[in-house]
Amino acid sequence: MANLSGIAVFKALLRKLETTDPKHPDTWNPNYQDLINNDVFLKAFADEVSTARDGKTSLSVRLADIEQTQASLSPAYIDELSAAVKYALDQSGAANRSIRALKQQIQQEGEVLIENRGVVSGCTVTKSTTAARNLNLAAGVCFANGRPYSVTSGDNMASVPSNISAGSAAVVVYLYLAAVGWKMAVTAIGEAVPTGAIRLYNITIPANSTDATDPTLTNIALTSVRRVEVGFPQYLDTPVSQFVAINTLSANDYRLDLDVVSADGAPCERKSLNVPSRATNGFTLELAAAADNVRIRYRVSKLNN
Repeated sequence: MANLSGIAVFKALLRKLETTDPKHPDTWNPNYQDLINNDVFLKAFADEVSTARDGKTSLSVRLADIEQTQASLSPAYIDELSAAVKYALDQSGAANRSIRALKQQIQQEGEVLIENRGVVSGCTVTKSTTAARNLNLAAGVCFANGRPYSVTSGDNMASVPSNISAGSAAVVVYLYLAAVGWKMAVTAIGEAVPTGAIRLYNITIPANSTDATDPTLTNIALTSVRRVEVGFPQYLDTPVSQFVAINTLSANDYRLDLDVVSADGAPCERKSLNVPSRATNGFTLELAAAADNVRIRYRVSKLNN
């Protein structure tokens, strides 16, 4: 049996059947066709409405959501949203600045190492008269690692390097601890004093100073930089001090906490640390003890900065 297929064409009127119409399918099939076409049209419209609902319970709910979204994109809403975001960013910036100030200024921490070495007696340096550009060391006593050491004298123990440049140069005479005791040495031009050494003299070497031009070191200037402590370890005439730089504060009335982490040789307590001066950008630590290589942890606090 054949079926009638509808198309999406809506028709508002149907032909009225009369009693005089022939009782034949050709009489009512056209009306059935129009009805099926209307059904197909309405079904397509209903499907479109259902799709437009986008899963909402009704089309009105979907339209309300769209209106709310459109309202949120209005210039007034965008201005309010921008103001809220800017305020949040400003507050976050203020919080970050406060945290940074707390870590970098209001409370500052660090460590400092104080070396405490020098000479108790002797250990003077003179120019050799028996060898070219050599130095002699007089016997004496030095101190390091929290204890005194005997230093044996020696002739021609170290030599002064030549300076072939057009300008003057500087080197340092120092003591270092060898396997057989403390010995004297001279740094090369441009070389730093080794770790653990004791500085004795600074030497200024004029330009073009060599074995040929100045074998007896006549033009060499020896300047003593020895730190002499004749009372070591009982007392120190010139306690070693060191400036500790900090991030600048508004005033120097900050709180300073010190903790001795480690030390070599003699004991070192907190009471052996003095603060003779303090500034907004740092403070000076003074060590009133015989200990060497004193590692100190400090904390600077100024909550009203």
